[in-house]
Amino acid sequence: MNIFKKMNRISSRISMKEDVFRLTSVFLLLFFAVLLILARWFFDGGRAGFVQGHPAPRTYLAISPMKYIDEEKTNLLRSRVESTISGVLVKDTEAINTMTSQLKSLEAGDFQGAMIPKDLIAILQEMPERRRQTTLKAVATIGFQFLIKENNGDEFATPAPEKLWGKIEELNFPAEMNNLIYQILEAVLRPAVKIDEELTQGLRNDLAASLKPIEQYLKVGDVIVEKGKIITPQLSRILLSQGYLQQQFPWKILLFSALLILCWPFWIQLPAFAAGGRQKYETNEIYIACIVGAYWFAEYISGLLGARGVAIITLSGWVYLVLPFTLGFQVVFGASIIASILLTSFSTSGIVLVSFMGLVAAMTGPFFLKDVHSRSHLWRQLFIAGLLPVFAGMLARWTIALEMSWQVFLFACLGEALWGTVVIAFLPIWENFFDIMSPLRLMELSYPTQPLLKKLQIEAPGTYHHSLMVGTLAETAADRLGMNAYLVRAGAYYHDIGKLRRPHFFVENQMEGENVHDELTPSLSALVIIAHVREGLEIAEEYNLPGKLRQFIAEHHGTTCLSYFFRKSSSQGEKLPREQFCYPGPRPSSRETALLMLADSVEAAVRADRRNISGIQDLEKVISGVVESKVVEGQLDDVDFTLKDLAEIKEALIYALQSVYHGRKVKEIQSSDESSQSPTPSQGEGGENSQSKQEE
Repeated sequence: MNIFKKMNRISSRISMKEDVFRLTSVFLLLFFAVLLILARWFFDGGRAGFVQGHPAPRTYLAISPMKYIDEEKTNLLRSRVESTISGVLVKDTEAINTMTSQLKSLEAGDFQGAMIPKDLIAILQEMPERRRQTTLKAVATIGFQFLIKENNGDEFATPAPEKLWGKIEELNFPAEMNNLIYQILEAVLRPAVKIDEELTQGLRNDLAASLKPIEQYLKVGDVIVEKGKIITPQLSRILLSQGYLQQQFPWKILLFSALLILCWPFWIQLPAFAAGGRQKYETNEIYIACIVGAYWFAEYISGLLGARGVAIITLSGWVYLVLPFTLGFQVVFGASIIASILLTSFSTSGIVLVSFMGLVAAMTGPFFLKDVHSRSHLWRQLFIAGLLPVFAGMLARWTIALEMSWQVFLFACLGEALWGTVVIAFLPIWENFFDIMSPLRLMELSYPTQPLLKKLQIEAPGTYHHSLMVGTLAETAADRLGMNAYLVRAGAYYHDIGKLRRPHFFVENQMEGENVHDELTPSLSALVIIAHVREGLEIAEEYNLPGKLRQFIAEHHGTTCLSYFFRKSSSQGEKLPREQFCYPGPRPSSRETALLMLADSVEAAVRADRRNISGIQDLEKVISGVVESKVVEGQLDDVDFTLKDLAEIKEALIYALQSVYHGRKVKEIQSSDESSQSPTPSQGEGGENSQSKQEE
């Protein structure tokens, strides 16, 4: 029970540590985003940014093609069209009724009801009765004629003087009488229409709405606004959509980017979530945050040099040399999306360009960076891998009508060459600072010229050759399972460096017939052999070996026990607990260390029993026995090996070993007497040391 509680506490501490690292990585990304926005705002916005309503500090040119509605010209045209409509005239029934009443009053001689000027009333009153009636009758007749036309819709405005005089002259009255009739009609008749304000405004709105908005097209390089011209609200929106910054701090960009960064851990863990939690990825979140921040600044510099989007090869190189494709895709593509927002200020064309190039780099990077064997080879692969995002960027430019020229393509290719060099230059820094394992570092650690390996060759040659053989076996199986073969091979080369402290205590370094353990008690022999794991970790720390390789040293024996020495101790009467003859562990926690454990045990078992191995069947029997024993002992419980994986591992080990321990029976040339006296080796040759060699 206490053991389980202790294991739970350790698991909780590990989980808490992972959460701290994840939280730290998010804060690092936020820091890089704020720093980048501050740099952009200081150099592009604070000094040369625009302010709406103020003169433009410089001449702004279109960065990307753009179609927009010119609201200013559209509104001006609509106002001009509206001004052409003075008003909508409608029949004024009240005015017609009033004029009818006035004409009837004049016909009846009611001057008060006629509502005509007093001077005309005075003239009419001074006239003789008969002449006055004739005049009033003529006024009524002509007036009703015009009112009838108005009611029929023929006339709505005041009758023209020419028409009035034409009707009056038809009466053949004296001139003074005609003048009086005209003045009375002019006083009575008025427009029979009025302007309907509601209909007028509605017609103006309908006519203005019927006009299509004026669309303007901006080509790359077109002048948006010249220096000194006032930045109108419309120009402000255009400049922002082109990616230009205002003098005020871009809070919107920062807040939106911060929201995306806060979702970053969920985006990174999406593949594991999609797999139902069955897949676990060993990630260094702080390393990922640092290389993403470095990529953002590289992309900013790339944009200043006219090669926007090409810096994605830096992130692709740093990611795919360390991380698997599933996780690396999330990092590369997600970082490119955030970079497009941070660096283009919500410019649609910029977001499309950078994100599309990031998508292509995320999809194609692993195919070119999978098997690099030197720094020059890495540079060539980076350049070739970078050409695909470049072509994708040219395709995106053509699709959204961005600038396309040989100059743009040449700058992009030169940018890829430059950033490929930067990847190689910074790779050793990342490797040493974050203790990451790139293929180049693993190959360098596997060179025989490495100081620790040279020391192993000289002081423990048997162990050195054993390690080489284990590396060959483990690498063959790793290739078949799609694991990191470079890591497995390097781990195999260093897993037994602890034997440097007392090399002659291990059977592979002993001369034929000599065994120092014959002079020691079984418990002391077990103590010395088990100590090589601890001493290996001490040597690894002394030589500053990476943490991944130290994991191979600590786990390659797991918690297995030295059964041979335990039985020997019991046979000699010692009553010691079995745990005293067991390695302290831990058991293998990764597929790579578990594979090394199997390869190490198989190589030792086959070497110990080599005289009894004459064919593939014998190899299969030994290898199957070793694998089954590790499974039964629970040494592989913390690793997600399937039965299919174990079968493939056994096949790979058999394939690698059969070329070394093959059987070839050659009949010796000898006399018949010698033939009858030739000794037959016993099956147990090598005897009791067979199991002890495997356990060591």
